[in-house]
Parts: sequence; structure tokens; C-alpha cells
Amino acid sequence: MLQCWAKQNNYEPIEVRSTEGCWIYTTDGRKIFDLRSAHECINIGFRHPKVLQAMQQQMESVVYVTDDFASPSTAKLAQRLSELAPGSSEKKVYFCQSGAAAVEAAIHGARLHKYNQIVLDKKFIPDAPQQYPYPYKIISRYRSWHGATNAATSASGDPRRWFTEPLTAPGFIFAPDAGGPHSPFGADEVDKNLSYLDYLIEQEGGSNAVVGVLVEPIVGSNGIMLPPTGYLEKLQDLCSKWELLLIVDETMTGMGRTGKMFACEHYGIEPDVIIMGKALGAYCPMAAVIFNSKFANSFDENYFGHGQSYSGHALGAAAALASIDVLFEDHLLEHAESMGKLIEDRLHEMTKKYDFVSHIQGLGLFWTVHIAGESANTPVRRATEKYQENLVATISKYLLDQHNIYTPSDKFGIWIVPPLVVNAEEVDWILNCVDDALDQVD
Repeated sequence: MLQCWAKQNNYEPIEVRSTEGCWIYTTDGRKIFDLRSAHECINIGFRHPKVLQAMQQQMESVVYVTDDFASPSTAKLAQRLSELAPGSSEKKVYFCQSGAAAVEAAIHGARLHKYNQIVLDKKFIPDAPQQYPYPYKIISRYRSWHGATNAATSASGDPRRWFTEPLTAPGFIFAPDAGGPHSPFGADEVDKNLSYLDYLIEQEGGSNAVVGVLVEPIVGSNGIMLPPTGYLEKLQDLCSKWELLLIVDETMTGMGRTGKMFACEHYGIEPDVIIMGKALGAYCPMAAVIFNSKFANSFDENYFGHGQSYSGHALGAAAALASIDVLFEDHLLEHAESMGKLIEDRLHEMTKKYDFVSHIQGLGLFWTVHIAGESANTPVRRATEKYQENLVATISKYLLDQHNIYTPSDKFGIWIVPPLVVNAEEVDWILNCVDDALDQVD
């Protein structure tokens, strides 16, 4: 087996006997806490009985049919997501198997939507001469990761994009980040950031050439960075000004991770497109793109020229429906919020205790501890150093070897992203172990 994003000559995976809740049990007798929720996929913990029961029941009726047919679970999931997403429930949902595939569908769909508006339906007149028949450019951000398929990688500012260059797909423009300690715009970053973005849209051709803006509401892999106050709201206004689509990637932040079903709910925005993946299907590969009615209606008389064989997989839909039920019936959104406050309080204590902890950021059960490099304004791991051994990787190894806590080694800080079922006792133990690791650093 090839390991993702790694040199293969030292690949020694840990053999697993079983999993339960937040824990991984190995064949050599170890009990390891998964502090990254299985790549942020297992929000409800491993082997939740309600989800396993729903999957078993679904397997006794319909496991999979093509989308020439429909299963009740797939239809119900589309309806449920349309109702839960911000704004009117008059939406349509496209299903696929991964967050990256959902990003591909969102990008392709956005371009086709603009093609329908301008070329076929002639319902939109762009504000510049049409050198190209319809808009195709997507504006993303440098501190972003949207997936490993070609368009998704091309839309990502993450250093993993460099593995694909120079064969990245055309039509993607990167804007500076918003939030975090190293914003290029300083104290007035919201207005300056959006002023630059307004300039960028115009210089890239305005609504004649630009389709929309693709953002993670809270930056994930590149540091868990919360948007500055007012940023997302004003970004939506800017998209409205230029008649662009606001595409929000909730692959990491959806399904209750931040204490709400969708992270964008914290900021009161109503995206045109919401991308879901990872934790949606719990134990099945399941992802979705939720299109608002304005977007979806343009395909009533025009082709939605995109698809996959396993779109709308009935088993994945049943698992997703049960997972959503667990979030609400077990009050995991409220639980994520309360456990997140415990984490926040303890991490603030660590920023006072260790001067090399530059800052902490997070919301709900989505946190990272940032460590300073040569100075307080320099990160310990720069973008060009993502795959070099450094302090973050050393801390990750220490936590696994000494405390049986698994957290990723390739992030830009110490990742604290437990399953939403984590309890207060486990949170206290985890943070004691993180404190011990930081003490070793000191």
C-alpha cells in the first residue's frame, strides 16, 4: 500500500485490532487516542451503534443503484441537507465520494452555471468585453487546501499543490489570507484584504472572467485560522457586487465540528454553494455539494454536465442520515461547544506559560497551537518547510510514543481535533499530555 503524502521507504503503519469511540486498539496491545478524528472524518467517534444499525438495515434493502433510480435514504439525505444549510430550503444536492470530488463538482457546476446564464439563457450580461465565451476563473486563497484531484489541488494554495505543478489546471487565482498571526495586511486586514480582492477581481476581468470565490470558512490544514470579524460577511457583499458565486468548503468544518452544523452559520452568511465531505458519511465515503435554488434552477433546462458512477450511494446516504441524527439526538453540537471552551481555557494558560507558543486558534473542537520560530512573528514551520522534519513533527512523535496520542505531524501547529464524543476527563488528560510535550520543548 502507498501511504499518502509520504516517502515510502520508511512506511510502517500501526496494525489495528479494533476501534471504539475516540480510541484505536492495536494488535500489540496499545490503546491510542485519535486526536485528529481519523483525518477529521469520524466526528461521531468510531463504531457508533446508531450508525452501524442504520447501515446494516440499508444493506438488507438497497446498497447501491445508479441515479436513474432513487433510494429513500438518498432522497431523505438531499432533503435534510437542503433544510439544514443556511438560507431557503429550496436547494438541490449533488452526491459523490470525497471532499475533493465535491470540490471538482462545485467548480465544474459553477462554470456551467455561468455558461447557462450568459450563453444559453442570455440572462446575464458581463461587465467587460467577452474575450472568452463565459467566466471560468475561481479565486481561492494561499492558505487553503481543497483536495488531491486535479482541479481541487489547482484551487489549493497549500504546498501540496507544488507536487502537481506545472500541470495544475488553469483558471485559479490566489488571494492573500485573512486571519491568523501572519496576515500581510496587519491590523486593518479586513478592509485592506477585501479592497485588494476587489482590485484583483477587476484586474482578472470582473464578472466576464471570474466565476466565484472559493473559501474555507475556517482555514483547516493550513493552520485552523478563524476569519477576522466581519470578513466573511463583507466577502459575501463583495461577491454580490460583482455577481460572483460564494463557494464555501465545509469539508473539515461541517457536521458539527465547530459547535454548529456548518461553520458558516457562526458568521450569518448564506453561500451559493456548500461543499461537504469527510464526516458526512461517517464510516462510508460520502460527500455532497449543496446548490442554492438560483444556481440549481439554471440546470432545469440545461445539462448538468458532471457525474460519477457512485453518485448518491444508498449505503453512504443511510450512514450520513444516521450520523446527522446522532449529532442532534446526542446533543453533540452543544457538547462540542462546551468541550471547546475547556480546551480554549487550558490552551490560553499554555500561551502564558510558554513564551514560544505564539498563539492558539480554534472554535468548537477544532484547535491548533501555533509555535513561534526564530521570532514571535515567524512560524516554526513555513510553507516551504512543510515536509521538513521540525518541532511540530517532533512533538507529534513524542505524543504518540510517550502518551499514545495520535496527532498529525505535517501541520503548521499542534493539531487538537478530537471526535465530538470526547468527554471532559479525556480532554483534561489530552491537555496534560500536550502540556508535558511543551514542557519538553521548553
